[in-house]
Amino acid sequence: MIRFLKNIFLLLIFAFGIIGNNHAQKSLPSSRIAKKYYNKGIDKFRKGDFDNAIKYFEKTLEKEPDFVPAYYQLAGTYYKKNDYKNCEKYYKESLNIDSTFNNQVFYSLGVVLEKQGKLRDALVFYKKFLSKTKKEDSLFKKTKLKIKNLPFRIFAIEHPVKFDPVSVGSGINTLYNEYLPVLTGDNKKMIFTRRVVGNEDFYNSVFKDGKWQPAVELDDLNTLENEGAHTWTPDGKILIFTFCGRGRTYGSCDLVQSKYIEGEWTKPQNLGLKINTKFWESQPSISADGKFLYFVSNRPGCVGGEDIWVSKLDSAGEWQYPVCLDTTINTTADENSPYIHPDGKTLYFSSSGHQNMGGSDIFLSRKINGKWTTAKNLGYPINTENNEGALFITLDGSKAFFSTDRDNKKSKNLDIFYFETDDKIKPNPVTYVKGFVFDRKSGEKLNAKIFLYDNNKNEKIYTIETQKDTFLIPLPVGIDYNFTVDKEGYLFYSGRFKLDSLYEEQKPFELEVPLDKVENKKSNSLVLNNIFFQYNSAKLDTVKSNVELQNVVKLLKENPKINIMIIGHTDNIGNDKFNKNLSIARARSIYNYIISKGIDKNRLEYTGKGESAPLYDNSTEEGRRKNRRVELKIKT
Repeated sequence: MIRFLKNIFLLLIFAFGIIGNNHAQKSLPSSRIAKKYYNKGIDKFRKGDFDNAIKYFEKTLEKEPDFVPAYYQLAGTYYKKNDYKNCEKYYKESLNIDSTFNNQVFYSLGVVLEKQGKLRDALVFYKKFLSKTKKEDSLFKKTKLKIKNLPFRIFAIEHPVKFDPVSVGSGINTLYNEYLPVLTGDNKKMIFTRRVVGNEDFYNSVFKDGKWQPAVELDDLNTLENEGAHTWTPDGKILIFTFCGRGRTYGSCDLVQSKYIEGEWTKPQNLGLKINTKFWESQPSISADGKFLYFVSNRPGCVGGEDIWVSKLDSAGEWQYPVCLDTTINTTADENSPYIHPDGKTLYFSSSGHQNMGGSDIFLSRKINGKWTTAKNLGYPINTENNEGALFITLDGSKAFFSTDRDNKKSKNLDIFYFETDDKIKPNPVTYVKGFVFDRKSGEKLNAKIFLYDNNKNEKIYTIETQKDTFLIPLPVGIDYNFTVDKEGYLFYSGRFKLDSLYEEQKPFELEVPLDKVENKKSNSLVLNNIFFQYNSAKLDTVKSNVELQNVVKLLKENPKINIMIIGHTDNIGNDKFNKNLSIARARSIYNYIISKGIDKNRLEYTGKGESAPLYDNSTEEGRRKNRRVELKIKT
């Protein structure tokens, strides 16, 4: 399941040890004693006794200093001991004696120099190897790729990006492997995978009192099988993850979904045959609005290897057949660990096919005018010569969470860290709105539907079914929004707000939405916050006001026993008489519109109060905007 953990840098043993010395098997030392030492060295090497192998190979060279295969074996043995300095020494000595004996030494020397960070020298030897090698050679393509990537790697190391990783602490990190962190939009909760004795399970931690609290198992979701490779909606209500249970999937691994309802996770449901196939599906990432699901599959029909696909949720709530992302993202090698940031326009992923530091690196691509830009490497030291995998970026783009074993050289256990992001790799900043819906009279929290619209584009961007708790909606900054809250048996509620800046985790933009029951005679008034007229005119903007007007018509059709009084209001700019007449004319415009939609005019009345009944301070622009309103009085 954890494909990003696999080591794609496979050592070719023939370049670094016993199997590579076909020449040695044919060209044994000439003296009997040298031959004896050499064969003992071979035997010790095969048994993993590298120290004694070195002694016997050295004794061989004492007897026959020009015996090249012994130099190869010494170099290969030192490589096995991670002693790259001596490995380099003996490969170079072999070349000094006979540079034509085996061309693979040029490749092997390039690898050893690369291991020591001598990248420019390594590039020289890779080029020498390529010039002496046929295209059919098994190392030809790999060497070409190294020659392609090394100049980038040299540049990246000489121009490092901001990177200072910090452990998330002992509440999460243990002696076991912890990886694949995902957070809620307010950065207060984290779900991650922990691997204990070969079994992968979900764990949850809460950020409290300035630190991550001890993680607990998600018993509702964990089974005897492996769970992991997951994505979480920013409100923490939907978890999509990878399940590889035998006999319970369409292929080797499938994507399944669970919802958090009234304090419990529902039984995971398979996402179906449009998403899952007889092949391998894993590593999902859902967009913040819940409309797009990115994931990895090795199914045919894309570029090759493991590729990133995306599916769209239709109006009926069903995932459609996915499409393969184009070659700006996918390559003939493997792409993994997609993460679509809540801005909906920045995709982070790992790849071994794009220009990289070696192994798999993390890249980003931005969607501009509907197309993904060429993948950009996040740079060094975020990426190294090793394999880098999944990355999670917070809403505001300031922090990136990831897993690594860089600080655990001995145990090689994965732990979770975060780092402050460099401006060059930041997504578009996103903040969030947090709140709840409640009954105005009783104070009881309610479940309801929230419809959120972008005022600038006049389009719906979110539909959310809240539970009887707090809702959280991630939103880009710098946009005017309007929203409607709807619940059966209650008057709808409408509002407007503008997110001018990012809001901190401790001080989010909050909405507390009161709803009135239709039959509640004491407080049945409703302010229409999203009705728009032309400036100083009663001409109704039916396009921008469409949602609000339809809500009024819907209210009257669903509640045939209620009547309404439409009341227009203005601010205090202009004279009283003009404002009074304008408020009446605007109320009349709404009255006429509602009648045109089939509502009996006997159920409607209208009037205007001009500037005489302000709700807010008219000395500010914001106050005047809110005072320019239309109000409904409900009569039952």
